Amino acid sequence: MGLKDLIQKYSTAGPRYTSYPTAPQFTEKLDSIAYRKDLQKNGLSNVKPLSLYAHIPFCENLCYYCGCNILITKDHGRGASYVESLLGELRTVAGLLGERRVLSQIAWGGGTPTFLSVDEITRLQKGTLELFRLTEDAEVSIEIDPRVTSHEQLERLRELGFNRVSLGVQDFHPEVQQAVNRVQTAEMTASMLSFCRKIGYRGINFDFIYGLPFQTLERFERTVDQILEQRPDRIALYNYAHLPSLRPHQKILEKYPMPSADERVDIFLMAYERLTTAGYRAIGMDHFALADDDLAKAISTGALYRNFMGYTVQRAEDMIGIGASAIGEIGNGYFQNIRETKPYQDAIEKTGLATLRGCQATEEDLKRKWVIQRLMCKFQLSYIEYEAKFGDNFSSHFSWELERLAPFFEQGILESSPHEIRVSDLGRLFIRNVAMLFDEYLRKPQAATYSRTV
Repeated sequence: MGLKDLIQKYSTAGPRYTSYPTAPQFTEKLDSIAYRKDLQKNGLSNVKPLSLYAHIPFCENLCYYCGCNILITKDHGRGASYVESLLGELRTVAGLLGERRVLSQIAWGGGTPTFLSVDEITRLQKGTLELFRLTEDAEVSIEIDPRVTSHEQLERLRELGFNRVSLGVQDFHPEVQQAVNRVQTAEMTASMLSFCRKIGYRGINFDFIYGLPFQTLERFERTVDQILEQRPDRIALYNYAHLPSLRPHQKILEKYPMPSADERVDIFLMAYERLTTAGYRAIGMDHFALADDDLAKAISTGALYRNFMGYTVQRAEDMIGIGASAIGEIGNGYFQNIRETKPYQDAIEKTGLATLRGCQATEEDLKRKWVIQRLMCKFQLSYIEYEAKFGDNFSSHFSWELERLAPFFEQGILESSPHEIRVSDLGRLFIRNVAMLFDEYLRKPQAATYSRTV
């Protein structure tokens, strides 16, 4: 079976596994009281580094494809009070942890984090580092929109310790950009990339989406040409998730011609072949990195890890999420904040925390989480390691899954030895499909809506 046939066969809806259990299993029974208890417990029992994610939801304009938790406003006066809310939440978390813990990763996402002014950026980062310390090799990253991010902001961020940026691009064709309400020329993007490199940012990522209105194979091939001309360190190539039931503004795009399922496959296949031929290594699913980038090297060293911020080289089993809709992972629990900005800020002012819902992993969840993480990050699964960790026979416990993995072995997606499963280079494209077999919750009826796996 050829690669195109495999993509058509396995292009189905499924989780991205930034957590396990995944978000549909979260419940509002887990509130700020439970989060407070888990933070206190973690502070008493753990001195390992943490990750920190800060969500800044503001955008001046709406991109019609967007699936993020955002607030559209041109009122930049809202930034200052929101920063104070973030710092208020951080102070509560730091106090519950009981000591000045170490961070190996900070990421600001959105929305548009550079909606904040230079002074607000400074206030937030300096306030963070008064409460937490950074490891020497910490990854400190921010998502930026080249249309609204200034050189002054980028320079201040570097002075404050930020060392990695991710640029939203999506597509370079003018008609596609007009349709999705994100006009951003290749020249503007190249200029921003050049400046970021000049002042010392590394691991620079470009985000692209295929499946948008007016995209064709020929047009996206030209976009790939422009990607290769600029040669960012990393590329995320996402399949557009059209979910107007969850994001009503996406209905705007339905008046335009959009690529069919077969055309999406052709577009992805072309991009995959062009990028890998040009020296990018497929990391897994929809990520690519140059061979000398830390993300590509992490596959060989076993340092690749996955959390709510995606793939990272900085492993931290626990993560603090601050801001509206942010998700954290503490101990065996996941905790998500209130999604709407004003209610989030009101809750922080009132109690110092704003937890809306969450999930406590069971012993069975922890076993399956470990298996899924191994498959998605190390691209191999040792039965012996599993049995040493859990005191449980892998083949017996997962006999149902092993029986259903047979087609993946036959198609070259997986390779096996007596005590190990390995994911082939080809198989990284289909790793979500492999992981889904170990997801016990997918065997039960549910109303969850997921993006396409390929």
